Amino acid sequence: MRLDWDQRRPERPGSLGYQLLQVMKAVFRPGTSRHTAKRRGDAEVLNFGKETMRKYVAQGFELAAYLKAEFPACRRPTEITSEMCECFMETLVDRGLAGGTLGRYAAFIRKLDRALRYLRQVPDDAPPLLPTLEQGGDWNFRANTSTLAYSDAEALALLAQIRARGSEKYKAVAAQVVELMLATGLRIQEAGYLRADGIGLVTRQVRLVKNTSRTKGGKPRVTAPYHPAFDDFMAALKVQGEGRPDDYGCVFRDRASLPGHVRAEIRRACRALGIQQLGSHGFRKLNAQTLYAELRAAGLDDEAARLTVAWHLGHNRVRVTVQSYVEAQRQRG
Repeated sequence: MRLDWDQRRPERPGSLGYQLLQVMKAVFRPGTSRHTAKRRGDAEVLNFGKETMRKYVAQGFELAAYLKAEFPACRRPTEITSEMCECFMETLVDRGLAGGTLGRYAAFIRKLDRALRYLRQVPDDAPPLLPTLEQGGDWNFRANTSTLAYSDAEALALLAQIRARGSEKYKAVAAQVVELMLATGLRIQEAGYLRADGIGLVTRQVRLVKNTSRTKGGKPRVTAPYHPAFDDFMAALKVQGEGRPDDYGCVFRDRASLPGHVRAEIRRACRALGIQQLGSHGFRKLNAQTLYAELRAAGLDDEAARLTVAWHLGHNRVRVTVQSYVEAQRQRG
């Protein structure tokens, strides 16, 4: 059902950020069937995931803050134009954001565009806020599909740099998150939300449980066994989490903001050491490539090794593992 949300408080609509929040809430359908929505024809408009909703809300307030500073006459979502959105995207490009991050901002703007049309706040023939390539636009971003990872020496040097020269507030926890990614191949958000009961010291595996562990798409999984060299480190993390029963046994605190602080520490360490910045995923890719090499050395053929690595990383498609994680020269093995 379409909601005429903009007519509820016509005299006092609230800030632009609040209005964008209301737009996204109007097309938010948690717990409903995407399959049914596809059959109905509105799956591209609606949003079903809580984590996606959180990101859209944050991006909406960021867009609103930009428009308030640069286009103060824009007071309502219906007054946002394609020119404003293109200027906003240009500022994000100038900040040096990765292709995948830029793609998520572009996806938000296009979701906002579809939502405004769906809610009949703008006519269907209005110009798109951010045209796709098919619509004659230039804004099309993809995540970096390079298999380039930090080398073993670079990873150890970055870890040492963060421990020794990182910010006093975050260097200790950032070093733990980085080492955890090296050991287990977790995504940075999965690492931040790890709980003590998910660490199996006997099996040397990490168990991730749906949305509790903030897995991508809420997909549960159990990682491949980590190397025995990380036994003491993982045991210490488990004790750290068990000492926080009031916080669900989570290993780390301040989880929502933790990934951003860890990424900042990695960037500073890369600049200090003159190492190419590959972000937090550079450690995850190193873990994947190390596991792949070990599986091949143990006798698995190329296809079986890739399937195992894909399962370990939580990929739905092996193609993603091949394109972005397994080194090109190893794919031919």
